[in-house]
Amino acid sequence: MAIPAHGVQASVRITGDADLKHDAIGLPGALVQSIAQISPMSGIFYTIAFTTTYAGAAAPLTYLAACLVCLTVAVPLHDLARHLPSAGGVYTYISAGIGPQTGFLTGWVYALMMTVAPAALASFAGAIIHDELAGKYGIGIPWWTYSAVILAVCFACAYRGISISSRFLVVMTCFEVLVGLGLAVTGLVNPGPGGLNIDGFNPAGVTNGSGFLLAVVLSMFAFTGFESAAVVGDESRDPCRIIPRAIFGSLALIGAFYVVTAWGLQIGWGTDHLEELAISPIAPAFVLADRLWNGASIVVLIALANSGLAVCIACTTSATRTVFGIARTGALPAWLARVHPGHRTPVAAVLLQSGVALGTCLAVGIPLGPYNLFHLLGAAGTFVYIPILILMNIAAFRFFRRRFPAEFSACAHVVAPVISTAALLLIAGCSLYPLPDFPIRIAPVLAMAFAGAGVIVLFVRNLQPGKTGWMAKAGQLPDVEWTKGKP
Repeated sequence: MAIPAHGVQASVRITGDADLKHDAIGLPGALVQSIAQISPMSGIFYTIAFTTTYAGAAAPLTYLAACLVCLTVAVPLHDLARHLPSAGGVYTYISAGIGPQTGFLTGWVYALMMTVAPAALASFAGAIIHDELAGKYGIGIPWWTYSAVILAVCFACAYRGISISSRFLVVMTCFEVLVGLGLAVTGLVNPGPGGLNIDGFNPAGVTNGSGFLLAVVLSMFAFTGFESAAVVGDESRDPCRIIPRAIFGSLALIGAFYVVTAWGLQIGWGTDHLEELAISPIAPAFVLADRLWNGASIVVLIALANSGLAVCIACTTSATRTVFGIARTGALPAWLARVHPGHRTPVAAVLLQSGVALGTCLAVGIPLGPYNLFHLLGAAGTFVYIPILILMNIAAFRFFRRRFPAEFSACAHVVAPVISTAALLLIAGCSLYPLPDFPIRIAPVLAMAFAGAGVIVLFVRNLQPGKTGWMAKAGQLPDVEWTKGKP
């Protein structure tokens, strides 16, 4: 099906045996897909010490500034989502804007990164659970047992369907956000040394401009995941409206959550002693929960475990839908586009992703260590995300300049992409210099290995004579009939 002309919308679905379940989720489901993949509680609780180190009392401002920069990244993605709501996500967007070969490599790397990401996230969550329970309660269950349970729940949700996954995510995301805000509000009501103040929002309080900028730039990656609403386009109601709103909405909500929570954590700790927060060997949230909630840091632990499960489910959805979206065009083996006849889920992609994630968690996480696996794959994700988001900027420029010139906007498709690309390149530089310790230093090599594998598949399989039919479908919406209507 050709890409729609200007002034049309998706209004009629063509359902076939190889389709996912249409109209399964609304705006809340698409919104929590992005929010859960961002992982708000982990995002703030494990970056507040870093931002405080470099920005001091102005840490809340770093999250606000990072959110504003991320909104410039989201602008072109938002516009592409209005025209191309597809399970292929970035594969479809970049294929339509730049070309199918670039689109395939982008989709391949993104799908591969999202496939192994749950292994890192489950390992990290399992290790946190083990350390806290063993240290405080003497429960010595191995970390990988908790991780395996998390991945098993992810598999069950992905296998049964997006509706169940969405309901899980709504409940879990609301719980972790409430715990985070609850701790922050408790800190504001019971301030530490320095009392209740708004120093964190005063730009004049920034004494180290370069440190503040570094904190802003690297805090941007506490927002990664906002793009993942794109992959549930096939399964959403009115996706041309829902998906763009979910992309922007997730950033706005998480930005507000980060700013308020960072302020509350600093006030609760005591703004006169922020240097101690910055170097705390224990996550500040645990310290504050024990002090402000009479030793009830177990609540924070439960919320963090919940957050780890939620982000694993969201990443599993991103991986399996992207693989399905690529496979149904013929750029990956057809069996990966197989859909469960009852649940309407990409069952083959789910089985493959779950097996790879569990295997990576056990085979790599046990010898390397759960924290090392988390940091390695997290850093590799940085070097995967940066080129993908830059290519998204280029794709949006070309897509609207060539196909929809009436919708082309210098602000949305030139200025915003230039600002976000500069910020992303700065992140890459900060991530490479100074060279980090092992195993994080091999993260760029791992990211390049992912891309190299995609290049091999592209040339050995997809560009052979008689095998290029997928290229005509890569930037299209095969399951949507387009009719005239409002944009």
